[in-house]
Amino acid sequence: MIIGHIDKFNQLAATYDTPKNIEMAKRAAEAIRGLMDKKQTNQAIDFGCGTGLVGLELIDEFDSLVFVNASAGMIKEVEKKLTEVNVKKASTLCLDIEEEDTLPIKADTIVISLVLHHIADTKKLLLQLYNALNANGQLLIVEMQKQATTPYHHGHGIDSADLKHELAAIGFEKMQIDQFYDAEKESAGQEASRYVLSARKPLS
Repeated sequence: MIIGHIDKFNQLAATYDTPKNIEMAKRAAEAIRGLMDKKQTNQAIDFGCGTGLVGLELIDEFDSLVFVNASAGMIKEVEKKLTEVNVKKASTLCLDIEEEDTLPIKADTIVISLVLHHIADTKKLLLQLYNALNANGQLLIVEMQKQATTPYHHGHGIDSADLKHELAAIGFEKMQIDQFYDAEKESAGQEASRYVLSARKPLS
């Protein structure tokens, strides 16, 4: 789900899986595994899943996984991949969360990769994700770190400290961050560093 960009992502869907995007998805999935609670893997959601690059890397970690996106084109690409690999424990949901008050499904784990920097109202979305988690559920967010020299703009990433503060205000606890890509030290063609942030919904 990319608010305000659905048509754009429908157009990009068929050509999104570039070598660069595939490589960074693999790295993001590995970083997610490093923070994932393996006891909370019954039901999972890959929210804003794109073409499923991250979720498909992680699919073996879960008993069931729902790929969610507002772009029908992106969902079509995910469904093609699921058919090719004959995965039975995964499903898809084309949903524009902007038009809904809540997610119609619950999960133990929600993964959201490179979505928040496209969102105008991140607080609303994070609250919706909080409500979609089961008690003690885990939210795993992959994002680009906001560059210090760039004025604030959603397209330029989200500062991890600001994101932690926003999550805490909603009620998330036990936050951990792992920066898995440093744009200043590597030359993989990415303009911003990337991190994964883990946050937990309390038991009660």
